[in-house]
Amino acid sequence: MRFRETTIEDRQLALLWLAAAVSALVLRPLWLSLTPLLRPCVFRALTGVPCPTCGTTRAAIAFLSGDLAAAFAANPLAVLGGLIFVLGGPLAAIWTMTRENVPVITAPVPMWSRITAISLVGLNWLYVIIRS
Repeated sequence: MRFRETTIEDRQLALLWLAAAVSALVLRPLWLSLTPLLRPCVFRALTGVPCPTCGTTRAAIAFLSGDLAAAFAANPLAVLGGLIFVLGGPLAAIWTMTRENVPVITAPVPMWSRITAISLVGLNWLYVIIRS
């Protein structure tokens, strides 16, 4: 893995990510109060088949309520994304403040990374379909 020198923009982005992650947790009561206003999945209503993101609302509610088992049961990939978002904010801020270098993400993204991401979405969608 290659690294480059940390810039002020890296630190600003990390602090912004931290602020967003903390805000998401602090505003938990607001998010939970708004969930009844969300509409059902249009894709599922039209096709009868759950979409790849079906269960994300239930997963988010369970995640915000601290029930990780129920959250993973509803949509594992959504919970993984939520965990990366919430834990990544503090980790990115700590990394950029304490280290001189940050990892370089190459462009284009390597083929194995793209195949892995597409496979994870596909497997998660299959899980959601079987579970429903």
